[in-house]
Amino acid sequence: MTMMGLSMGNGAVFQLVPQRFAKEIGVITGMVGAAGGIGGFYLPFVLGSLKDVTGTYATGLWAVTVVVALAFISMFVVSRRWRR
Repeated sequence: MTMMGLSMGNGAVFQLVPQRFAKEIGVITGMVGAAGGIGGFYLPFVLGSLKDVTGTYATGLWAVTVVVALAFISMFVVSRRWRR
């Protein structure tokens, strides 16, 4: 179920990129791919380090929750500008 959700999110990103950035499709696709690669590399490292420091997985999950909330708020603010 988790992988299905991640795949739907991935598909949504690559569906929206050409609609918003038609002229810069190659650059933006590269940036999105690079961000995904960086996230896939650093996320386990950061979560493991937080577990080692605090002794619990809860700290890492809360950190991910905060980052996702900030991303959601940022996207909400940016999407309101795009509609104008």
